[in-house]
Amino acid sequence: MFHLLAKLGLSQRTCVYCDVRIEETAESQIVIQNGELTACQTVSSLGAFVRVFNNGRWFYCSTTAVSELDAVLAKLIAQSETLCGVPVVEPLWEPPGHVENRSMTDDKNVEIAGADHPLGLKRQLCLDYAGLIEEFPTIANFELNYRDMRKIKYFASSTGVSFSATFQQYGFNLNYTLKGENGAHFSDRFNCFGSCFEDLRGFADQLRESIRESHAFLTAPIIVPGTYRMILNNAVVGVFAHESFGHKSEADFMIGEGRAMAEWAIGKVVGSPVLSIVDDGLLEGTSGYCPIDDEGTPAERTYLIKHGILCGRLHSLETAKALGECPTGNARAVNFEFEPIVRMTATYVEPGDLDFAAMLALVPDGIYVKDFRYGTGMSTFTIAPRKCYRIRDGRIAEPVRVNVISGSVFETLQNVEACSNDLELFSSAVGGCGKIEQWPLPVSFGGPKVLVSAMTAS
Repeated sequence: MFHLLAKLGLSQRTCVYCDVRIEETAESQIVIQNGELTACQTVSSLGAFVRVFNNGRWFYCSTTAVSELDAVLAKLIAQSETLCGVPVVEPLWEPPGHVENRSMTDDKNVEIAGADHPLGLKRQLCLDYAGLIEEFPTIANFELNYRDMRKIKYFASSTGVSFSATFQQYGFNLNYTLKGENGAHFSDRFNCFGSCFEDLRGFADQLRESIRESHAFLTAPIIVPGTYRMILNNAVVGVFAHESFGHKSEADFMIGEGRAMAEWAIGKVVGSPVLSIVDDGLLEGTSGYCPIDDEGTPAERTYLIKHGILCGRLHSLETAKALGECPTGNARAVNFEFEPIVRMTATYVEPGDLDFAAMLALVPDGIYVKDFRYGTGMSTFTIAPRKCYRIRDGRIAEPVRVNVISGSVFETLQNVEACSNDLELFSSAVGGCGKIEQWPLPVSFGGPKVLVSAMTAS
């Protein structure tokens, strides 16, 4: 692939800038619904995304004809030259001429990504986990979704930047619904993730324990609506950081939006002094691992909030130029069919210094939010929990059902009282983050457990 890219002579092209990204991908999918195998397949793809910047505008093309990239480039450049004499749009972007020539290749990862386990072995693993459901007659229905992806990217630009990078992830979600007496129902989920297939073995006991815990919520009372002190578990903290703050930190939302720039001004106090939020694409073994982005910018550890102060944003080359800031390695595309846009990688709250027992001791009465179904939010957030427990006299007490926790993002950031000393990241190979039409992009999120002085539950 590098030989193919070298033959394109990108630095000699008659345009301001151009780059080419080639992706080789293999993905497997297995679905088991109520014991029946409904999907079992592996799909491979090879394609490229070509970009040209000329006369103040971008020209794009995606193609599976990787042997014809020279013709694709020539066509895009010819299209761009037809704009000569037309008023030029003031560019928000300039070619990354300041970026040193770079070649990044991990031969070990390329070798690993080139080999994989047979589909039949993956199917048997899924059937074994699904077979555990028979031990629980109260499970009314279930669906096991297995996904894996192995991808190698090759990139070259007219400024001499080049790299190859690999990414692979494996995992499954088991969604199930329990049915108890008097028609009571409770739906729950078990998630398993790994950076290689063998990481998925050995979770039978954890799955059984998860199902046993779920039974306690069949008879759990519904929470009395109101404002409570809450401790959010690690994954719940992550989805809050991702949905309510991470998306607002993606700099393309700021372009041309004076109100957003004022609301999210660098240096502004936006949270409690104990709160720091980071985006980091360098965390191997997570679904947010992205060591170099789709414009050739290396990933870095970017503080979005540090000790309650807004101190950073996530950038592509274009948004960094527009706002007079530095690129952060967050220009990502979901696959070769799309252009890179500003996206998160692994977004998390940094841990504090309290252990969980000490944090519980600070709460004479409140709610422990252990898991979530989904989360949404920008200025106002909503998180739908799965499992919650009352906290009484500094100890976890009985399970309780909570439909929604919600609030103002700014108020909640200010209401963070403490962060625990245990950092956990949530990764999933099933689903991902969505933005505009690009979904699902692999990301991860998490943090410590966080104590919030006031949140609304209903």
